[in-house]
Amino acid sequence: MKENSQKVKNILVKASGDVVENNYFKKFVTSLAKKSFVVVVVGGGAEISEKLSEAGYKVIFDDIHGRITESWEERKIAREVLEKNAKILQDFFIGKGVFVIPSIIDAAGVTCHINGDNYIKSAYLGFDKLFVFTLKNRVKKKEQIFQDYPKVEVISI
Repeated sequence: MKENSQKVKNILVKASGDVVENNYFKKFVTSLAKKSFVVVVVGGGAEISEKLSEAGYKVIFDDIHGRITESWEERKIAREVLEKNAKILQDFFIGKGVFVIPSIIDAAGVTCHINGDNYIKSAYLGFDKLFVFTLKNRVKKKEQIFQDYPKVEVISI
């Protein structure tokens, strides 16, 4: 087997929208970036659900895909929340060597918000280590979701 000569590790960190302003999270990521290439993918599920409800939309989930949106207007609300959260972190991490992206995929011009946990799964093979930051009451569920993904570590705050 060929030895891995890569010196800098690729690290992906998923930040729930609920942890965007958390100082422990920010310090953890900043510390990682001192010796690794760090990408933060930011979510915003609770806020998206709140905004959809406020706009009169029914919030629908399924166990595989996460939140289901059925219209362009719903996807626009989700995108705005995700981009706002990404902007907050981009502003904080300027000059700290951290690349921040919202959990959005562009498929030939079609904007698709993607559940942050599914984003982690889809990017799994490209990263050496992946971290999922979430609230304490969600840890058990996240650990179940990632039980077959040994490079993923769930961190509660």
